Parts: sequence; C-alpha cells; structure tokens
Amino acid sequence: MNKFKLITLSLVTATAIGFSGCGGGGGGTTDTTTPIPDTTTPTPDTTIPDANTTTPNTATVTKTDLSGDITADMTLTADKVWRLNGLVTVTNGATLTIEPGTVIIGKSGTGAATSYMIIDKGAKIIADGTFDKPIVFMSETAYDGGADEWGQWGGLTLIGKAGNSQVQPYEVNPAFTADSTDLADNSGVLRNVKILNSGITMEVDKEVNGLSMVGVGSGTVVENITVNKSDDDCIEIWGGTVNLTNVDVSECSDDHFDIDDGYSGTVTNLTIHQTTGNSGIEMSGNTVATFDNFDIYVASSAANTAKEGAIYFKKDGIGGHFKNGTVIYDINSTYAAVYSVGTADIANTSFTNVSLIGSNPLKFNGDPAGNSATDLQTVFTSDTTNKLNATVAKTDLSGDITADMTLTADKVWRLNGLVTVTNGATLTIEPGTVIIGKSGTGAATSYMIIDKGAKIIADGTFDKPIVFMSETAYDGGADEWGQWGGLTLIGKAGNSQVQPYEVNPAFTADSTDLADNSGVLRNVKILNSGITMEVDKEVNGLSMVGVGSGTVVENITVNKSDDDCIEIWGGTVNLTNVDVSECSDDHFDIDDGYSGTVTNLTIHQTTGNSGIEMSGNTVATFDNFDIYVASSAANTAKEGAIYFKKDGIGGHFKNGTVMYDLPSTITYGAIHSRNNADIANTSFENVSLIGSNPLKFTGDSATDLQAVFENGVGNKLN
Repeated sequence: MNKFKLITLSLVTATAIGFSGCGGGGGGTTDTTTPIPDTTTPTPDTTIPDANTTTPNTATVTKTDLSGDITADMTLTADKVWRLNGLVTVTNGATLTIEPGTVIIGKSGTGAATSYMIIDKGAKIIADGTFDKPIVFMSETAYDGGADEWGQWGGLTLIGKAGNSQVQPYEVNPAFTADSTDLADNSGVLRNVKILNSGITMEVDKEVNGLSMVGVGSGTVVENITVNKSDDDCIEIWGGTVNLTNVDVSECSDDHFDIDDGYSGTVTNLTIHQTTGNSGIEMSGNTVATFDNFDIYVASSAANTAKEGAIYFKKDGIGGHFKNGTVIYDINSTYAAVYSVGTADIANTSFTNVSLIGSNPLKFNGDPAGNSATDLQTVFTSDTTNKLNATVAKTDLSGDITADMTLTADKVWRLNGLVTVTNGATLTIEPGTVIIGKSGTGAATSYMIIDKGAKIIADGTFDKPIVFMSETAYDGGADEWGQWGGLTLIGKAGNSQVQPYEVNPAFTADSTDLADNSGVLRNVKILNSGITMEVDKEVNGLSMVGVGSGTVVENITVNKSDDDCIEIWGGTVNLTNVDVSECSDDHFDIDDGYSGTVTNLTIHQTTGNSGIEMSGNTVATFDNFDIYVASSAANTAKEGAIYFKKDGIGGHFKNGTVMYDLPSTITYGAIHSRNNADIANTSFENVSLIGSNPLKFTGDSATDLQAVFENGVGNKLN
C-alpha cells in the first residue's frame, strides 16, 4: 500500500477509492506427463472512480446516514456518499440496489457501535458495478483522508437459504440464521465491488470479516471482488453453494479466504497476495469446494505472521479440488505450503495442474503427527500434471532462429545463452508451453530477443498460459530474482530518442512503422528473471524497444525480476491486464517517448524502487491502475509510486488508486518528480492517493503536479 503526504483539503472530494481486482487462475502443462507451474491470467481491473464523476474534487460531499432496518426496496444513488451508522440490515424481503460508482462508508465504532451491513435471507442486494464505475465499501476514516488501516469499520454479510446441518447461526450476531431450503437461492448480485479497511472483532472468535456469506445459494452472482486490509478474514463462507469469480484478496490479519461448514461452491480466478495474516486458503468443517485457476503468493515479509500454510486443511473431514493453480511460498517457516491438522477427506481431494514452488522447502506438513500431510502429498504427486520439484527431459534452444519454428507443449524448452528470433522468422509457442532459462551471467546469460521484422506468437489460453521461468525454480530450487534473463522484443516503431538496446547494442529498433506488429503475447507469465550484464545494462523480465501498436500484449504477469518487471523504450504498443510484483528496481518503467496505453495495471510493490518510472520525453496513458506500496518495501522503495524521473515527462492517469504505506521516514512522496515535468501533457482523472504516509507530492515539479491533480475531475487526495 502507498504512503503519501497528508494534505488537508478545505473541501472533501466525492471521489471513491479505486483498486484493481486481478483474478487468479491459469495453469497449464507441457503435456500429460510433464508438470509445470501455474500461470494465472490477470482479470480485468475494477478501479473505482469518483462517486460523482461530474463533480470536480473541490465539491463538498454530503454524507447520508443509514442505520437500523431497511424493510422496503431502496436504491443507494451514486450522487451521494452513504454512511453506515451501526448495524444496517436489509430484511423483510426487501431489495437494496446500489448504483455503479456509489461509495458506502462505515462510521468508526466497535462492539455494539460497529458499523456493518447484513443482507438477511429472503432479501437481496443488487450491487452491480461496472468496469469503470465499481462500487466501494470502505471506512469513513480512510475516505476522509486518515490512515488506511485494518479494522476501521465492519464489513458486508449475506445470509441465505442454502445452508445445511453444519451451518450455525451467524457467529457475530446469532439473531441471523440461514435456512437450508434452497441450494439455488438468490441473494442478489455483487459485481465489481471493493471492500476496504474492514474487519472488527466483536468478541473472541466472533469477527466481522470484509465479506461474509452464510448459507448463500448458487443463484447469487459474486464476480470481480476485491477485499484489502480486513482485520480478520478477507472473505469467509459458511456452507452454501454460491460461486465466486475473479476475486483478489490481500493484507488481511487472519485468513485470506476461509471456508467452513460444507461450503460446496466453485471459486474461479482467485488471487491471494499474502504479506500478512495466517493462511491463504483455510478450510474447516466437512467441506469440499473447488478452486479453479488460483494464485497464492506468500511473501517472505509474511514470516512473522503466516503460521498456517498457503492451503490449510484445518480439521477432520476436509476435502477440496484444486485445479490450474500456483502456490509461491517464500517464507522461512515450519508451516508448509499445504498444511494439515487431523484427517483430511482424501477421497474427495484432488490436485490438477497445480504447482508448488518457492524458497521454503516444506511443501506438505502438519500437526500433530496424525495429520494427513503424507496422504495429501501422495494425491498431489499421483497426478502427473502437478509440479513438485520434478525433473523432466529438456530440449535446448541456443543461437539464432532464422526460420519459422513452433515450441510445442509436449516438451520443456531450455534457453541456453542468448536465443534470437531473426531474419523475419516467426516463433510460435503453443498454449501451456514452459520455457526455462539456464543459469548463467554475463555472456552466459540465458535470454530471448525477438528482433525487428521477426514475430513471436505466444498466444496462451485462460487455462493453459505460457510460462517463462528459470530452470532453477522449475527444478524445485528457490524461486528468487535473477535466475535467468528475460524476454525482449525489438520493433519498427521507434523514434529519435530510442537508442540501441542497452543490453546488446547489436539490436536496434527502426522508426518506420508506428503500427508495426511484433506478434502476440497473451496469457504469458515471466518469473524469477532479470540479470545485470553491466552497470546500467540489465535484462528485465519483459523489455520492449520501439514496439508497434500492431503487437498484442494482454494478460501478462511478471513476478520477481532482478531489475524492472517491464521496461519499454519508445514505441506505441498497448498493454492490457498486467500484473507485476516483487521486482528489485522499477515495476513498470517507460522511456524515450513511449506513447501507448496501459489498461488494467496492478502493481504489488513489496520490494523495489518505484511503481511506475518515466524518463525521456514520454507521454503515455495509464487507464485503470492500482499501485500498492506496502510498508515492507521501506528498505528499498525510494522513488515514489509514480516517478517523473527527468525533464520533459508527461502522462495521463485515469481511474486509479495509489496506496502508499511506507513509514513516515521515507522522504519520497506517492508522486515524485525530478526536474521539470511536462505539465501541459499531464492529467489525472478519477485517481485516489491514500495511505498512511503523509507525503503525496514531492520533488522539483511537486507543486505543479499537485495543482494538476487538484484541478482534475474526480481525484481524491485524503
């Protein structure tokens, strides 16, 4: 999350806070005998715009209180900010409709004064946000510009009619009980919804979570959901059959996704970024749910808190079906990636196309000695599509590829040194293929260049993405930065600013065709990459030099690059659905007049120097973005979340959120500038800067950039 300079405005903006929801998912195999890592495809961003996009951020917002029971149909309109004052219950068969772009805030309070909302059985909520106008639930404290922390209000709870004999009265408030009369019960719609800084402990073991669902039926729609910073679980589900799609949860204090009491739905595209909290997925009760396309990142910064593994079989009788997923488990802990207590329901447990990787050698473990860790590992390893420190036959690639070639998914392809696609050749990579980079530095660095005039067609699919990763991590070693080079595209859409490729100046972009086509990168993941060849000459995870707008770059994940996750020099290429995290320098770096549009960019910055860095005479557009600069990045982050690095830099930023939670000792603001920015070509629209660090604008052009921000429509600055 991001920190910014606290600036007290005399008038409060009507802006809603925005966050991207990147769904998990994606897994594939090279064939039925070769396990590979999962490569989840980012899901569409759901950045939250201003509650009233026609009102500039100098408007005074009136807050309208909600309290007690709503017993008749009611609509919460987007022209107001609605404040929960204590418990608000939708009951008596009423329907609560919430317009797209609406903000609902929770008044501060604990115990009986906790502000939270319950949709009782038989009632409905229709919170159907849109891609560019999500619905936000958040605390009044954070909305008014205070620190964005756990536990500032309660959360949202749905009670349904799809319970079972295991489901008890709602633990927080036993006056509310689920029925068990209709497995297809419909509690309404939650779509493009964000729930922030929530979670209240009412009593011991009685907590309001970000999103709670008790006996909710499969007729309910739950899609494109983000829950961030809940002071218990991000999401907890007791029984029911409800299905969830495109869910992003992060930074909770307990379990990120907790299921109990026979929940039997399917969760599709789940992404968990665990830098705090106890477990990723926790399961208890006689529970058999399905998780299809998921990513669980357990960062090393969670070492002091994570103590129940990434997937936790908590009690006897628990089963689960896990498909097309990756667990990256990098904490120094005695808890394994898959951790069990008691006797799991092995007959109702399966793993398919699941990869367990990371620096912690423990993959299966449990407590006490009678746990099911050994049985769970047997289930896992009996399916050859899974990846657990497996060694397979590898086919080497080296030197130049000068004629059309296809990398098939029935092999694992190993880059041995520099591999160049040149001479107008097209390299086609089948969905589900894995390309690994052999270890080496300097002249022995393994990386791939697609030269100008050549093409790469790496067109993965939702359930069979294409993976580039290190041989070290593929073979089960530590998943670390800098274990191989990366992927570089050279195009014909350069300009006078673009120099020869800094890593290898034998490769130069042309400037003859702004619509040049270097091929397709779709549903691609690039992992544990980045090599420094010389000072200021680094291979990034993904590098693009003068690449044209005819090139397709969609659904891209770059994690752990030992320089930038993505760097672009010039060109007009557009990127859509990009998730970058844990690089050692800049997460998204643009230079030399890059003029494309980046849509749906999510940056989880727990390491590295900046979120977005811009240099050269550069004016790009970022539309729907989230930058989370976590407090754990305090020792490294030193250039802000958005960094105007040199003279002549402009940029257009729309529908985004920067969460900046570095300690106040950091002197760089959320938006930092060096020298004179191109103010005439800079704009902010529906952008929110929040977080515990009071610094928002710092550097040479700070005053001018702040003025542009404050004059923009729908911006939120504390």
